[in-house]
Amino acid sequence: MKPTLLVLAAGLGSRYGGLKQLDGLGPQGQIIMDYSIHDALKAGFGNVVLIVQEPMIPVLTERYLVQQQLPVSFVIQDKKIERNNIVHENPKPWGTAHALWCAKNAIQCNFLLINADDFYGQNSFALAYTHLSQYENPCAIVFPILKTLSENGTVNRAEVHVENGLLKDSIEREKISKTQEGIFYPTPNGEQEALAENTLVSMNMWGFTPAIFDFLEKDLDAFIQKWQANPGIEYQLPNVVTAMIEAGIYQISVIPTNEEWIGITYKEDKQKAAEQIKKLHNLGVYSEELWK
Repeated sequence: MKPTLLVLAAGLGSRYGGLKQLDGLGPQGQIIMDYSIHDALKAGFGNVVLIVQEPMIPVLTERYLVQQQLPVSFVIQDKKIERNNIVHENPKPWGTAHALWCAKNAIQCNFLLINADDFYGQNSFALAYTHLSQYENPCAIVFPILKTLSENGTVNRAEVHVENGLLKDSIEREKISKTQEGIFYPTPNGEQEALAENTLVSMNMWGFTPAIFDFLEKDLDAFIQKWQANPGIEYQLPNVVTAMIEAGIYQISVIPTNEEWIGITYKEDKQKAAEQIKKLHNLGVYSEELWK
């Protein structure tokens, strides 16, 4: 069975000021997710599952099923979790690990998880497809941090540590900024910690096996207990991945990509992202009408 592409597209885009996953950037209004779906299907992935907010389904159905007849289906990330006949509700999405858990009934094979608002490049999808098709263990496609920063504000990135080609752990670094002196993030005690330009980070491009759903099903109860004590926390995927590594469930191959990452964290990032994508069209990487 060919691997599946799973896209996290339910984010609220609070820093961006809207649903950036639906904001047109390409020469004919293409959104970043169009390029990811195109590149994944070109690499060999068999189908696509989009994790979305319910109001997004009509517009995406028209875009992918009616206009293009693509192998796309939808999963809704609800703000409610029912466990042991008790309903827990959060005012916003619960986090990336919860989004993945919502897709547990839609995935039966190895799959690649990505963000809807990150552009990863064709070779990144080719690398992921090759691994997921040929090997039984998961993988992480990673970028040097220098390629993933915004000129318009701070970003959060998951720093990955590698040992013998395998992921040792993944640590979320928040409010990372680039200055003339280098790349820094604040520590809990208020000091500025430096990161080297070639520090590898995860941009949420994970190749997983279905074993992660068994872990999430058990781990979700533990998270809810923590959430009840601190409702501000989110159920984040890097923490789950690290826990699975520590438990000996996963050995994750780390695969660096040489592609240029393109993303829009802030409104001000949009113009540069559009220019980068236009350049790829001009180079012939993509046709003007993407699906031709």
